[in-house]
Formats: sequence, structure tokens, C-alpha cells
Amino acid sequence: MGTLERRKQEKEIIRRKIIDTASEILTSEGYENLSIRKIANKIEYSPGIIYHYFKDKAEIVTYIVEEGYGKILKSITSINLDPENPEKTIEEGLRNYINLMLEMPEQFKTILMSDIEAIKEKVDMLSEGVSKDRGSMQGLCNLVELGMKKGKFRKMDVELTAQIIWTSTHGLLSRLILEKNIPDKQKERLINQHFNILIHGLLK
Repeated sequence: MGTLERRKQEKEIIRRKIIDTASEILTSEGYENLSIRKIANKIEYSPGIIYHYFKDKAEIVTYIVEEGYGKILKSITSINLDPENPEKTIEEGLRNYINLMLEMPEQFKTILMSDIEAIKEKVDMLSEGVSKDRGSMQGLCNLVELGMKKGKFRKMDVELTAQIIWTSTHGLLSRLILEKNIPDKQKERLINQHFNILIHGLLK
């Protein structure tokens, strides 16, 4: 390994340490308790080194959110499209999303249940025209539209329908995470019934 490549690797290791430590503080102590100095103390570097990589804590949080949201988007879009049965693709994608978030509940709360302005700008889903800016919402809109074109779904406003599908799933997931003592069997029953009602509401 050459000198330049080694330095690049070392920089990436430090950058990763900063991000992972900031993420731990963010999920365990909240945004208000996150600071450059606290990150520096935990990784035993000077604050000046952290400022070499990020201009402030807002930039670090933005990176954390984008990385986490990327994982969410990947879990949804990794499903193979069934063009004849878009409802199956919708359900499978959202089940993947639910399972992923149940495995990382603190990240879910940080990324999708936060009122931090820097985060809200990335994940808010309810404004009109949002599907133009959000890949996950655009993908959901495409599936709803496909279902209508195939004659399987009732005629509805595409974006509004996608928003309600997303928010109803988000609502169930938030309660599953907040109500920590629900048995796995009951979780499964709730998730199955959610999709029974959701898909039934789409079909003609």
C-alpha cells in the first residue's frame, strides 16, 4: 500500500469513528447533548481534528441521517418488481422496512421521529409534491400508479395514496418500537392485519 493510499485509509477510519461516535451520542443522549467536544473526548482526539472533517455538529447529523435514510431506501427498493401484482411489491418492500427498523429502533427514532430541523428537511413526507424529492415516495407512487393502470387498484390521487400508505406503516412501526414489551407473536399479528387492511383498501 502506497503512502497516499494509507493516508486516505487513515482519514476514512477517523471519519468513521467520528460518525459512529456521534450516532451513539445522538441516539442515547439526544441532539441537544451532542457536541464536537463530547465526540472528541470519546474518541480521544482534539476538537480541531473533528473540525478538519466536519464544519459543525449539524453537518455530522446530516451525514448520519443521509446514511441511515440510504439504508431505509435500499431496504424498500431492493425488492424485485412484480409488474402484474404491484400490491405484493408494496407489501414486501414495506415489510422489509418494518423489519429493518425493528432491528435498529434507536436509529428509527433518531432519523424518522425527530423534530431536528436538519433531519426534518431530509425525511418529511407530507407536503404536496414531495414525491419529486423523495426516492422512497416516488417509488411508492410508481407502484400505486402501476396498480391503477393494471386495473387492480381503485382510482385515487397517487401521491396522497402513497403518503397514507407510508404514514400508516410509519405509525404502526413507531408504536411497535415505543411499546417495547409486545410479544413477537402479537407484533406479527398486528403487522399482518395492517397489510390486510392496507392492501384491501387499494384493490377494486
